[in-house]
Amino acid sequence: MLVLLPWLALVLYATADERHNAIAGVHADAMRLIRIASSNQATQIEAARQLLTAFARMPQVRGGNRSECSRFLAALLPAYPLYLNFALAEPDGTMTCSARDMPAATVNIADRPYFRRAYETRAFAVGDYQVGRVTGLPAINYAFPVLDDAGAISGIAFAAQSLAWLTGAMSQVTLPDGAKMIVVDRNGTVLARMPDIYGPIGERVAEARVLDAFAAQRDGGVFELDDAREGTRLWAHAPLLSDASLRVAIGVPEDVALADVNRRLVRNLVALGVVTLVALGAAWFGATRFVLRPIDALVAATAALASGKLHARVPLQGGHDELGLLARAFNAMAATLETRDRELRIAEESRRNAQVELAVSRAQMDIARQIQRSMLPEDPLTIGGVTLAGRCIPATDVGGDYFGYFPRGRFGVDSFLGDVSGHGVGAALLMAEARTTFMAERLVAGSAGRILGKLNRVLFDDLDRAGHFISACCATFDAPTGALCYANAGHPPAILVRAGEPQWQALNADGALLGMRSDVEFRELHVQLRSGDIVTFYTDGITEARNGGGELFGTQRLGRILAANRHEEPEALVARILAELRRFAGAEHFDDDVTIVIMKVPSTEEMAT
Repeated sequence: MLVLLPWLALVLYATADERHNAIAGVHADAMRLIRIASSNQATQIEAARQLLTAFARMPQVRGGNRSECSRFLAALLPAYPLYLNFALAEPDGTMTCSARDMPAATVNIADRPYFRRAYETRAFAVGDYQVGRVTGLPAINYAFPVLDDAGAISGIAFAAQSLAWLTGAMSQVTLPDGAKMIVVDRNGTVLARMPDIYGPIGERVAEARVLDAFAAQRDGGVFELDDAREGTRLWAHAPLLSDASLRVAIGVPEDVALADVNRRLVRNLVALGVVTLVALGAAWFGATRFVLRPIDALVAATAALASGKLHARVPLQGGHDELGLLARAFNAMAATLETRDRELRIAEESRRNAQVELAVSRAQMDIARQIQRSMLPEDPLTIGGVTLAGRCIPATDVGGDYFGYFPRGRFGVDSFLGDVSGHGVGAALLMAEARTTFMAERLVAGSAGRILGKLNRVLFDDLDRAGHFISACCATFDAPTGALCYANAGHPPAILVRAGEPQWQALNADGALLGMRSDVEFRELHVQLRSGDIVTFYTDGITEARNGGGELFGTQRLGRILAANRHEEPEALVARILAELRRFAGAEHFDDDVTIVIMKVPSTEEMAT
């Protein structure tokens, strides 16, 4: 079958080429007939132009005497039997003289297309199909301007020609069987048709697509048109004059034009069908013996392989043709699949083991996260007239930030905030160690600087081996005296908002990072807190958060928020700052651990409440 497909394609291509040539022949024949039909019509139109040109120069027409003009035109009309009337109209369209008797009422032709064209172009014009207002008969009118001595238009001379001459001219043309010829004006109105069995004169062409083709091919052309009553026709058309005011078209039935082509196509297809049947019989015999049996063996082995029997193989018959090579390739493929299946089973077992290990790791991470959360204060602390509240948001499951505040006696409080470099479990373990050390050292060290010094000495070896460091700040507060002792180990400075002052200030107590040197003295800053004062400790995860434009949240923005909301309680103020941070960064989660602690000395009014 595949061998015969090129022959079928060649037959169809040759038929298409013959069809194209046949259509071109129909076009050429139709255009020849159109030229024969239009030659006489063009002669008649040229005769009308010369006649009107002569009229426009006659003194009887130019003189302005209506009676003399009408008598002159009436005397000429019998000499021209193809015309129904000769007449003259004023520039405003009012008829002044006519070869035929005019009605009592004034006749005005200013709305006639031929009148407007002659007046606007000052040249000979051909009109459209119309029924004369004087003759009452269908006609085509021709017009020519009459000029006075100054060259101005003094009137329009026109002649009404009967449509009978068009039919007579067309009758001289011999059309193919079933063909029809029509003459239409620019509006698509039929002026003449042959044979006349296809419809009356004076109506528009029924086929809208014919008019569309006329409009699209103003210089003439050929096209096909399907008609529910008449089938497909091949149309050829051309303008009668160069201005395309009249157009001649010939439509030939497609089955007539392509009869010879269709007969040759049927004959070639029948011959090709006979050859195909013979070829199929020979192919069936050879295929059964040399192709189908080996293929059946391949199909059976493939079905066994598809059912999961990877040991299936095709029996080899010793041949080295294409099917023999295919059988060997199949056996090699089956062996490869069997090996791959074993490897896949091993890989699947490894994947399941990895999933189990991942689940264990996640469970362990959940435990680590819960343990880290348990080390953080859950609720605000109020002691000795001061309230502390904080929040820690790790960037990953477990983080390297920590904060804590613990009572010292009945009227004191110790607070600590630290940030281990990096994230993850390692940072969390180091911070847990720092918390444990802080809990122990704060009980024996008397001030914030000494606590940080003890922390540095205890943690130095572990931090040095791990390649990490810790930034931290520590503060002790004595409620009866209002004294705050503050020390800093490479940490962002705390922010102090005074109750009676509009601006905030930073508590600068610079000190080295924990883990950088083994023996470091940390400077202490002593601040006397008053009623309504607020002290804020935080990590750089807040101030170094960025928005979509790369802008930092910054210490200035944090200070302004604290100063503007100083009336709020520490817990509410912490929530407000975190909400502002999320809005600024445009995200719920941050790239770094975020930690903040706010301590507030209540005002006199708040204490009274």
